[in-house]
Amino acid sequence: MRIEKINENKIKVLIDTDEAREWNISAGNMASDSPAVREMFRTAIRLAQQEVRFSIDGAKLFVEAIPEHTDGFGMLITRIFSDKDLNAAVANCSYRGKIKKRCLYPENAESKIKSCRIFRFGDFDNVCRAAEAIHRDFSGDSMLYKCDGSYYMLLAPDDIRIMLSVEKIMLEFSDKQNRTLISHGRLNELGDIMIKHDAVNVLVEYFS
Repeated sequence: MRIEKINENKIKVLIDTDEAREWNISAGNMASDSPAVREMFRTAIRLAQQEVRFSIDGAKLFVEAIPEHTDGFGMLITRIFSDKDLNAAVANCSYRGKIKKRCLYPENAESKIKSCRIFRFGDFDNVCRAAEAIHRDFSGDSMLYKCDGSYYMLLAPDDIRIMLSVEKIMLEFSDKQNRTLISHGRLNELGDIMIKHDAVNVLVEYFS
């Protein structure tokens, strides 16, 4: 994902073919409200904040696709602070009438999901063993998914500092998913939720 700053209120985001395939997104489905698309937008905004100092500052975001971008696809993201800004963005949209356009309201969930960790298990027995091993040290929420024959546990800690020791234990039973935002979007879209809240303690109580 490449970020280019056009001006103080507009950036260009370019996503190559491999990234688009991994995200399972395209210019055609970018206007959908799927978890994968939401996570992709949050990732783009986070990178823009870090790389080109593109701050949201409570603004709404107007998003346009760039359909002729050949190696993957691109989009323009414009900060909107008023109805006047929105009207100007629509008037200046290069592809007005050809593609879908919408305002995106950034969600506060981004900061929380960045502290989450996701672990993949090959079988349910190891899920239960991991829960038993960490339940005294881990505090926070947790979810359990099943997807494509594997089990995935999402840990959302109350304090990120506890995750160093918790991760060491989890890695004895599972594989850590390095791209948390992508993995979370795919699980929400394609996986089955087995335990929605407090999965660690539920597993210990019922399966230990």
